[in-house]
Amino acid sequence: MEIMHSNVIEQRMQEAHEDFAARGQAVADVLNAEDIQGGGWTAEAGVNVYGSFTLHHPAGFAVHVARLTPNLSGAAGRRLTVDGHYPREFYGDRAPTIGVGLDQPAAWLARRIVTRFLPGYLNVWPKAMLHKRLEKRQTAARTRLNARLEHALPALGPGAVGGGPDRLQSYGSVAHQVEGERTTCRVKARMDNPGTTVDLQLDWVPADLAVRILQVLNPASPLEGRIMPGPRALGAAPEAITTPRILVGEVVHGARTQRVQPQLSSGRSAGERAVFEPWFAPSRTRRPLQMPREAAVHAER
Repeated sequence: MEIMHSNVIEQRMQEAHEDFAARGQAVADVLNAEDIQGGGWTAEAGVNVYGSFTLHHPAGFAVHVARLTPNLSGAAGRRLTVDGHYPREFYGDRAPTIGVGLDQPAAWLARRIVTRFLPGYLNVWPKAMLHKRLEKRQTAARTRLNARLEHALPALGPGAVGGGPDRLQSYGSVAHQVEGERTTCRVKARMDNPGTTVDLQLDWVPADLAVRILQVLNPASPLEGRIMPGPRALGAAPEAITTPRILVGEVVHGARTQRVQPQLSSGRSAGERAVFEPWFAPSRTRRPLQMPREAAVHAER
């Protein structure tokens, strides 16, 4: 019984394949005859029970036509759905699908595809290809970063989760000797999709190793430089002039020193500009005249 059922399914698939291969080739011939998008359309029939075909264009985009609702009765069950082919890296909004009748001729089907589906689909296609190129660059960046991480720590790898060279997560275990005892430090590295940052998770890290890691992360590391003799050191000893010294220190965050400006005899500083006032300007040091207050007049009762 199972063998007979399998033979029936294979026979239906073969019939649908041959039927839709002829339909797809007829639509492709119409598109090429009308020189739609420069021509070059080819048809490929799908292998399924209900039938489908795909129209491929040399530019890379494709139109997929399939019968998706054969279980419905009436015209709804004899309806074809037209959709577009998109790269798997595309995560934007797709062009809306359209429905066409199964019993319509190839010329009518081709006209519906050109007028109702292709304008929206070709508007989305450049964005889909942009996403594909972006994902390709990000995959290459993650591959390079994983190689750098594995070079820095050879024990780092995909672990039990698995993954290729462009994976997002890596795991590793490193053994250390602490006071004669063997301890294992676990490492988990998770990078972002562009491969520009990494989230590091360290477990069971020995204290001395943790201090060294924090010292590497400390942005205020000690400064190191050379003291060079200035013009005023010409009168000093020759050893003090010719022998450079190493200065080791750290950045001290404090208030800025204010520049002291010399005071003039008038009380103004040398950096202030003199302001010349006209003779009729009111004095800034003398209090303005105040008019005497009039006695309050009480209202008669």
